[in-house]
Amino acid sequence: MRQILFVKYNRTRAEQFQLKTEIVKEDGVLTVEKTALTTAGEAHIRSFGEKYEKIRELNPAVRFLKPEWKEDQRTVSFRYLNGKTVGDALGEAIVMGEVPYKELETVMKVLFPENADAKMFQVTPEFEAVFGKVPAISGKAVAVSNVDGLFENLMVPENENCIYGIDYEWVFDFPIPKKFLKYRNLLYFYRRYEKVLNVKEEELYAHFGITAEEQAVFDGMEKAFQSYVHDAGSFGYMKQYEQPTKTVEFLLDRESELYKVKDWCENLKQEISEKDVTIMKQQEVQRLTNNHVTNLENIITSLRSENARMAGDLQYLSKHEAIMWKILRKCHHAVDKVMPKGTRKRKIAGYFKNTVFHPGKYGKLYFTKDGRNRIRGDFKIGAGYLEHGKLHFDYVEHPTVSIVIPVYNQIHYTYACLLSILENTKDVTYEIIIADDVSTDATKELSLYAENLVICRNKTNQGFLRNCNQAAKAARGKYVMFLNNDTQVTPGWLSSLVNLIELDPTIGMVGSKLVYPDGRLQEAGGIIWSDGSGWNYGRLDDPEKPEYNYVKDVDYISGAAILLSTDLWKQIGGFDELFAPAYCEDSDLAFEVRKAGYRVVYQPLSKVIHFEGVSNGTDVNGTGLKRYQVENSRKLKEKWAEEFKKQSVNTGNPNPFRARERSQKKPVILVVDHYVPTFDKDAGSKTTYQYLKMFVKMGYSVKFLGDNFLHEEPYSTTLQQMGVEILYGPGYQAGIWDWLTKNKDEIDFAYLNRPHIAIKYIDFIKKNTNIKVIYYGHDLHFLREYREYELTGDIQKKRESDYWKSIEFSLMEKAAVSYYPSYVEEEAIHAIHPEYKIRAITAYVYEKFLENIDKDFEKREGLLFVGGFAHPPNADAVLWFAKEIFPLIRQKLDVNFYVVGSKVTDEIKALEQPGSGIIVKGFVTEEELASLYSTSRIVVVPLRYGAGVKGKVVEAVYNGSAIVTTSIGSEGIPEAERVMKVADGPEAFADEVVKMYEDPTECRRMCEETQKYIREYFSVEAAWKVIEEDFTPEKKR
Repeated sequence: MRQILFVKYNRTRAEQFQLKTEIVKEDGVLTVEKTALTTAGEAHIRSFGEKYEKIRELNPAVRFLKPEWKEDQRTVSFRYLNGKTVGDALGEAIVMGEVPYKELETVMKVLFPENADAKMFQVTPEFEAVFGKVPAISGKAVAVSNVDGLFENLMVPENENCIYGIDYEWVFDFPIPKKFLKYRNLLYFYRRYEKVLNVKEEELYAHFGITAEEQAVFDGMEKAFQSYVHDAGSFGYMKQYEQPTKTVEFLLDRESELYKVKDWCENLKQEISEKDVTIMKQQEVQRLTNNHVTNLENIITSLRSENARMAGDLQYLSKHEAIMWKILRKCHHAVDKVMPKGTRKRKIAGYFKNTVFHPGKYGKLYFTKDGRNRIRGDFKIGAGYLEHGKLHFDYVEHPTVSIVIPVYNQIHYTYACLLSILENTKDVTYEIIIADDVSTDATKELSLYAENLVICRNKTNQGFLRNCNQAAKAARGKYVMFLNNDTQVTPGWLSSLVNLIELDPTIGMVGSKLVYPDGRLQEAGGIIWSDGSGWNYGRLDDPEKPEYNYVKDVDYISGAAILLSTDLWKQIGGFDELFAPAYCEDSDLAFEVRKAGYRVVYQPLSKVIHFEGVSNGTDVNGTGLKRYQVENSRKLKEKWAEEFKKQSVNTGNPNPFRARERSQKKPVILVVDHYVPTFDKDAGSKTTYQYLKMFVKMGYSVKFLGDNFLHEEPYSTTLQQMGVEILYGPGYQAGIWDWLTKNKDEIDFAYLNRPHIAIKYIDFIKKNTNIKVIYYGHDLHFLREYREYELTGDIQKKRESDYWKSIEFSLMEKAAVSYYPSYVEEEAIHAIHPEYKIRAITAYVYEKFLENIDKDFEKREGLLFVGGFAHPPNADAVLWFAKEIFPLIRQKLDVNFYVVGSKVTDEIKALEQPGSGIIVKGFVTEEELASLYSTSRIVVVPLRYGAGVKGKVVEAVYNGSAIVTTSIGSEGIPEAERVMKVADGPEAFADEVVKMYEDPTECRRMCEETQKYIREYFSVEAAWKVIEEDFTPEKKR
C-alpha cells in the first residue's frame, strides 16, 4: 500500500521549475519523489539524469543518489537516506555561541578541494542569464558546479562514513566563481544559526577570505539566482528569513490565543480521525475490488491462453482427425439441419439417446406419474420444468393477499414467475389467481404444472385491463396484488408491501421497485408532469443509489407490481375500462386512489425483476397492444385535466426533486448530524431519531445527511422506511456542496445538530442559499467542559471550554434560532448574550406510551445505570458511584448494580469482580434494555457534571422507573421532584437509594406518576407546540 509521509509544493517558482517533493512509503520501502507540476516542468525533471552524470565524478569525497524515473517521465525517484545532515552536525558543534571554525574549515576542504588546473573566472552569457551582470571578479572558477550543494543538502548516512549529496537540482556547466559557492554555504549556515552565534555575518565571510566587496557582488548574484528560479518579481525570497522582534507583553497576549488554536487543532484531529475511518473503509473496499479485478484479469488471461491452445488443437485436429470423426461431425450437422435444437423432434431424439446411455435415471421418468409430468412439462414449458417439476402451493382459506397474474401465452415466463413466488414468499399467506385471457399454449392446462392455483379463464380474449378486472372478482384476500407474468420476485417482496400498507392507514396503494434482468433500474415510482408526459423515475440507473431506496409518495406505480386493499379496489371499481384493452390504467388507478383520500407509495424493499416488453412488445407505433399507449395517454390527460394542473411543470429539463416524491406542497427539511442516528446506543442519536419521526409525522419532506456519509444498518433502512431520504455514499461525499447548490430553492430548513458538525455547514448554507438555518446544540459543550474543570481542576478542560464557547456562540449568532434541551442552557446563554434567539425544546419525544408496566416493585431487584460511555460524564458517574457510593449501600443492602451502555471502557469493565455486586452488561438490545428497566427496582443516575436535560433520565422516567439522581442529573427537567429523588454527595445519595429501595410503595407511586408526566411534557404534541412556529415556511405564516 502506498503511503505519503511528507509532501512539499514549490508553486512560487517559475512555471518550468515548479515541482512537488514527496517522501513515500510503499511495501515498506521509503523513497523521495520529485514530480513536475506543469508540462513545462517535465524537461526540468528529466534533466536530473544529465546532471547526475556531470557531477557523479566531480568530487570523490561526495557521492550522489542515482535518479530513477516513473513511467510517465514526470516523476524522478531517489533512495531515502537515514542519517544526519552536515548542517545539523555543524550546528551541534556550536558551543557558547562560538563559530565552529575548525569543523567548517574541514568541511570546506572536503567540498572544495584544491585544483591546480582550475581556470580563472570569466563572465559568459549563460552565467549572466542566471546570475545577472556582475563587475569583474578575480579568482578561480568551477567549470561544473552544484549550486544546491549546501550543508543542509549533504548527509552522512547511518552506519556509513561518507557524504551523500541528496539534492542536485541546480547543476550548471558554465564557469562560476569558487568563492561564490563557499559564500552561499556560509550564508545559509549563518541564517540558520544566527540567533545562537555571537559573531557578525561579515566576520564569518572574512575568515574564509571573502572581502566586503565580494560579499556585495555575491549578494547580488544570489538575488538574481532566486529571481531566475522564482520568476523575477514573484516574491521577495529572502523575506522568509526576516524575524521581527516581539515584546514579552505581545507573547503573553498570544499565549491564550495559542491555547485556543491548539484546542481547535485537537478538534480537527478528531474530525480527521473520523474521516480517516471512512477513508479506510473505502480504501478496503477499493482494495478488495482491485484484488477481484486482478483475479478476473488473471482468469481472463488464463482463459484466453486456453482458448488459443484449444484453437490450435482444433486446427491441428481438423487437419489430422480420423475419417470416422469427420463423418461423425458431418452427421451432427445433418441432424441439426433436420432436427434443429429446441424443436420437438430434437427433444424426442434427446430422450431416446439419454434412455440408451442413462437407463436408470430416465427409466424412472417413464414409469412414474411425476416423471411423465416432468417430461410433458419439458416439452410444453421448457427445461426448467424438468428440473423443478410441478409446483405445489398451499391452499389457504383466508389468505392475506390474492396475487392476480394476467397471462396470455408465454407459459415459460409464467412458470418462472410462479417458481420465484414459491421460493421467495414465506412470510405472508397468499393465493394465486391466474387470469388466463384465452391462451393457446400450455397455459390453458396450467393446473397440470402447478396445484392450488385459482384459474380464471375467459371465454373470449378480453385484453389486459378487463382480464384483470374479471379475475380480481375471485379474490378472497384482504389485499389484491397485480403481478405481471413476465416478472420474477425476490425475498421479502410481498411482506415489505403488506407491512408498509398495514403500518399507515393513509396509504391506499403500494408498489415495488422494478429492475431489469441486467440489474439496472426500470422504475422507482413514476412521475406525471403537468403536460401529461411521464417519467419512469431512475430508468437505467443504479437501483442501489440512495434516491431510489426510501419510501415515498409517487404519482403512479407500474401495474407490473402493485398492491391495494380489496375493499378499496371494489370501491374504485377496478381498472377504468376507458383505457381498455391496456396502458395508462395503472396511472389512472393511482389518481383514483388519491381521489378516494389515500396515498400511493413506493416501497424500495420490494424488488421485482421485470422482463419489460415480453408480453406486449415495445413498439408504440405498430399494430400490437403497445400502440394503445399513445392513445390512452391522451385519454388520461383529458380525464384528469384538473389534477394535471397541480402536477409539477415540465420545463424541458426539470429538476425532479419534488416531483419524484409528490412533495410540491410540503416544506423540505435537511437534517444534518454526525452519522445516521444509532437510536439504541446513545441519547443524542435517540433525540435526532425522535425528531426525524416527528417531522415526517407532521407532513414534512425530510432529508438526512450524516457527516460520515455511511449507510449503516439497521439504522439507515429504519429511516428510509419512515420516508426519510438519506444522503450517503462517495457521490454525495464528493458532491454535497453541488447538491445543496442545485436544490437550494427546494429546501426550506436546515436543521444542524452538534457544534462540531454544524460549524462545517453553516457558512456555506448561509452564503450560498436562502435556507433557514436552525441549530440544535444537544447540550452546551463549553458549560459541560467548564464544570468538569471545576470538578477536576484540569486546566486543559478550561481551555476546551473556552474553545467550545467561541464555536457555539458563533453558531448561535449565525442561526435563525438555536435549540437547547432546557431552560438551564437558555439562561446560561442569555446571561452572556441576551440578544441571541434561544429556545428550550423538548429533547425527547415519544409517540407511544407504556400501558402495562409491572408495578410490583417488591419482586424487582437491583440498581441499574444506563448510558453510553463515549460520553465522559457517564463514565465518571459509574466510577464515582462504584467507588464512593455503592460500598455505603452494600453495608445496608445485599444488592447488585447493573451497568448498561455502549463503548464500555477497560476501567469500568474492571469494576466487575467476584463478590463486588457489580455486573457490567455493556451494550444490550432494545428488548433486553426494556426487560432490565422492568425488573430493576431503582435506576441511579449519579452524574457529577454535564449540561442540560439528560436523555438517560428521561428514558428512565418513560419506562416507569423509580429514580435517584443528582442535581446535575435532574437539571432542566421541569417539576423533577414529581418523578425522581435528588441527592448530592456520596452519603446523601446512598441514604436516598437505601430509603427508596426499602419502600416499594413509594416506588409504585413514582412509577404511576411517570406516565402522566411523560404525556404532559414529552409527547409529540408537546414537542411540536414548542417549535412549530420556527418550522413554518414564511409564505404560510
